[in-house]
Amino acid sequence: MIRINKKIFRLSSPKEDRAILLACIGIAFVFWLLIKLSQTYQAEKEIEFEVSTPPDKVLSQKPPANLTAELEGTGWDLMIDYFSSRTLTLFYDMQGLNRLNLSRSQLRSDIKQGLYSDDISILDLNYDNLDLKLEEQEQKKVPVQVRYSIDVAAGFQLKDSLAVSPDSVIITGPKSVVDTHTYWITDSLRLRNLTNTQSRTLALMPPPPEIALSHALADIQIGIEPLTEKSMYVPLVVRNAPDSLRIFPRRVNVTAKVGLSKYDQISYRDFTAEVDLGEAAINTSSNTVPIQIIQKPAYVKSLYFTPKSAKFFIIESKEEEKENPE
Repeated sequence: MIRINKKIFRLSSPKEDRAILLACIGIAFVFWLLIKLSQTYQAEKEIEFEVSTPPDKVLSQKPPANLTAELEGTGWDLMIDYFSSRTLTLFYDMQGLNRLNLSRSQLRSDIKQGLYSDDISILDLNYDNLDLKLEEQEQKKVPVQVRYSIDVAAGFQLKDSLAVSPDSVIITGPKSVVDTHTYWITDSLRLRNLTNTQSRTLALMPPPPEIALSHALADIQIGIEPLTEKSMYVPLVVRNAPDSLRIFPRRVNVTAKVGLSKYDQISYRDFTAEVDLGEAAINTSSNTVPIQIIQKPAYVKSLYFTPKSAKFFIIESKEEEKENPE
């Protein structure tokens, strides 16, 4: 009689099958990874600069912030280099120097020294050379100018010019760059159909890398006020008139449209109404001359006046009347 050992033919459990499958996949992945990382790849590495300068001097132009090196090496070397330092910083000391020229070969050599492995080669750089120059540092205070486009509703106007705080900024940087700036502008402000005073905060335009600003923001106040009208009688000034000539009327009714804040300030003394008889044909049948408003306050929005012309008359003396009896 033949006996069969049941343990030999016992089927494995699903959990044991899964474990064996995962172990095989893990071993296969390790071998695959070893093979892949042993191959040659290309990668890019960002390069940063750190330059030590004397306290009273600055770089005329900052080193580029987008310098990259194209590298080639095995997957192992590139992976370790990446995780050890994602960016490579090059340090240069310019104490006692006014100029430092970094050629392409010098940059490649300096970058090479900072890589993880000597087996990593540098294929290319996106800059051929860098010329670092020092010059005197300067500070300059310049006014802030607001770029704006503001429309007010009908019957309103800007009360005054825009109030800016701070009204000026201090710029610091290389003298050759600072001297080119006479003001600093803000971001654009666009407002429409305004009927009341507004407040806004605007960003100043970002400076170039070589310049530092004392402020980054400016507060803007936009005063809005209603328009009103005021009527005044303005004396008429006569130019180039003979003594025997008389003008009518002697006053002009002027109606000016102004902001409400100026209503009590404005008076007839702020206007000059004039007629000029220097070019008028006095001896003709036409005895009228146009009236002109030659002086008015700058804040007057608009005005109209009546009458538009004046009449003039020649008054004969008594002696002339005796010499020329009717």
